[in-house]
Amino acid sequence: MRKFEETYVAIWCTLMPITGTLLIPAIQGTIPAYMMAFGSVLLVYMKVQSGEIPQAVLSYCKTFLSVALLWLFLMISSQMVLMITERHDFGDVNMMDPNDDRVLFRRTLFTQSLYLLACVLLALYFRYFFKARWMRYVYWGGYLLAGYGIYEWLFYLIFHKSGDFLVNRTFGDHTASWSQNMSFGGFTVLRIKSTLGEPTFFAAVVIPYLFLALEGRKKVLSAMLLFTAVFSTSTALYLALPFVLFIKSFWTGRIRWDYLTLLVLVGAFIASIAIFFPDSFRGMFMDKFNGDNDSGATRQRAGLAVRDLYASFNLPNWLFGIGFGYAYLGVPDQLLVNTGIIGMLAFLWAFGRVVWLLPTTEGCEGLKAGILAILVLCVLSLSELYLPTTWMFLGLAYFRLAEYRKAQLELASSPPEDPRAQFYPTGRPPAAA
Repeated sequence: MRKFEETYVAIWCTLMPITGTLLIPAIQGTIPAYMMAFGSVLLVYMKVQSGEIPQAVLSYCKTFLSVALLWLFLMISSQMVLMITERHDFGDVNMMDPNDDRVLFRRTLFTQSLYLLACVLLALYFRYFFKARWMRYVYWGGYLLAGYGIYEWLFYLIFHKSGDFLVNRTFGDHTASWSQNMSFGGFTVLRIKSTLGEPTFFAAVVIPYLFLALEGRKKVLSAMLLFTAVFSTSTALYLALPFVLFIKSFWTGRIRWDYLTLLVLVGAFIASIAIFFPDSFRGMFMDKFNGDNDSGATRQRAGLAVRDLYASFNLPNWLFGIGFGYAYLGVPDQLLVNTGIIGMLAFLWAFGRVVWLLPTTEGCEGLKAGILAILVLCVLSLSELYLPTTWMFLGLAYFRLAEYRKAQLELASSPPEDPRAQFYPTGRPPAAA
């Protein structure tokens, strides 16, 4: 059982960053990480079959039940509000399935809930059953992410076309590999997105891996991840990474040289673009924020549509939303529109709590910074809630928090060492006569 479980987790961790490959091409969502998350239930069942129910299994079931009850409460409440208020449409908001004209119980309520189920199972398994020695398998996923990204970048540089041979997932007329390029003074390069769908999604994956690699002193992996992060040319990444480094330095009261080097390298790259390629710099920053390019204009239109929807909300809509998985927007608006204030607070509690409580000690600092980066990217531009790596890092962060608290309790409960012990052959003073 132990050998099988370790092999299973090793494969799972390695394939975790892949989101464009379906194990069953005809069925959306059958990416390796999700399918192995569902398979992890069998691993938990095998633990129960061993003859006793460990405390970890009880905690796993209790947490899962709490999440399921919250989802059920929000689902029933949101649908009841829509029925009572007799809402007929949702305006021009970008819906997850625009071809579904229903208001009640849209298809995406169930399909997106399956994605959430896979992510919750993933996070809970890593929270309650992860072993510290398995961290090397997490790094394997980082190597796959960075290595495939570098391969794609070089392939485009040589052949001027996408070399993505893993993707077989499609969304309408597009594949899940939305290759984009960037021009620097007439020299065109691929924006690295690796095994993810687009550079913005890649940013939410590569930054946590980068912080983990830096903390683990994985120099080669750190260099590979940094290269792919820089050449993703993701505006959100360029904003989030320095911000998190600043906050990290603030909460620790110190600056590590490797983090400072990272900040200098990224800053030098951005400065070089601004100086030597001002048109590219303007397209990456000013035009996007002003809505003068396609990306910026799309975000502005989506923002106006969301504001119109908010104007039609009543108090129950604000509390429960319009339905889980209905609208496809940036994460903050997506949470508020779909699950209301209650759903948004639950998300912020789950992710914000671990950032707040994790210490800055070795083994915890990288995960603390990685989760903070995900939250920052959610605010900036991220629209994908169900990236498997996001939930893996969340589970790992809670695992580290539990280990830290356990160590603190053991330290507090152990008796103070007798300073005279070194002078006794047994290590203890003789018993009183």
